[in-house]
Amino acid sequence: MASQWMTIGMMILCGLGMGTTFDVYRVASHRFHVARWLLPGFDVVYWALATFCVFNILLGSNQGEVRMYVFLGLGIGVTGYFGMFSSFVIKLSGWIIDRLKQLFYGLWKMVQVLLLKPVLWIVRIVARLLDVVFIVTAAIILWVVKLLYKPVAAIGRWSWKKLLPIRKKCQPVVRFYFQFVDKLKQIIAIFRKKS
Repeated sequence: MASQWMTIGMMILCGLGMGTTFDVYRVASHRFHVARWLLPGFDVVYWALATFCVFNILLGSNQGEVRMYVFLGLGIGVTGYFGMFSSFVIKLSGWIIDRLKQLFYGLWKMVQVLLLKPVLWIVRIVARLLDVVFIVTAAIILWVVKLLYKPVAAIGRWSWKKLLPIRKKCQPVVRFYFQFVDKLKQIIAIFRKKS
């Protein structure tokens, strides 16, 4: 008899816990704007966890025997919770969730101010420094090329003059190449007009 009363007491506590968890879950899904199509899935998870917890407690209190007084205890717990504590738990859980959201928002702002903004500032400075280094390097390379251009250009002009006999011998080949390219362009143009 004592174990039965203990089981009824445990089931009443389970009913109170199930009601409390259900209200917290409802408030949280509303405050965090959970999509409506996800709610049936969350409901299934809630009921599966509630069933698992109730049977775990039943195993500990009366070796898992499911009797009528088990459902009676659960019913008393749930209806008692919704009759006496539901509105208070809804307000309290809403207040706690709002405070937690404010806390996480404040922590996120602190992370932004203390970590993200300095890192972004450093990245911008490094990017600007790299821009300056690139511009200076490009200017130095252009200046060196200009310095080297005059002697190389003089050598190129001298060697171009020295290669005049070879260039004269290669002129028929070059002329043939350009004539061949012109004929090829004309043939391609004719085929394009036909298509």
